[in-house]
Amino acid sequence: MKKVIKVIVIVCLLGVVSFLSYKVVIGTQEKNIIAKQIQTMPEFKFLTLKQQPYTKANLKPSLKTIFIYFNSSCDFCRHEAQSISENLVSFKDVQFIFVSTEPITTIRQFSEQYNLNNKQNITFLHDNLNTFSNRFGANSIPYLLIYDNEQKLIKKHKGQLNAKGILKVLNK
Repeated sequence: MKKVIKVIVIVCLLGVVSFLSYKVVIGTQEKNIIAKQIQTMPEFKFLTLKQQPYTKANLKPSLKTIFIYFNSSCDFCRHEAQSISENLVSFKDVQFIFVSTEPITTIRQFSEQYNLNNKQNITFLHDNLNTFSNRFGANSIPYLLIYDNEQKLIKKHKGQLNAKGILKVLNK
């Protein structure tokens, strides 16, 4: 009887170890696919605050693009927005795309609170299908992707990056 229990325990342990190994390999492969996918700006579709579709085709050509995945209740996101707002004059040749899964009214309030609404180079989008995190590899908030004017990835950044930090990346 003891031998049977030992065999069952060993088989179960081997099964668990195999399953966990499989999950690690699959997870690594998925991360590698996303990392490769975002090297050039991927296709996307989100909604504007007026609930109109917004895609890669809506971006202003030949401008550097910064995606900021945010949440209005995140203190780091708030500090980042404040820093960008205070330094807008330094970002004349940059388009900011702020993306959130929050309700449109909440996104609008955030844009108004930091005086980022109605700016030519700033767009706020609603990720109504919750696809940004998978498509762009975001697993934290705030999350920034900085693309050059040819839509090639310059930097992926998890966490807060103030205006000075963004400008440093853009001026490399």
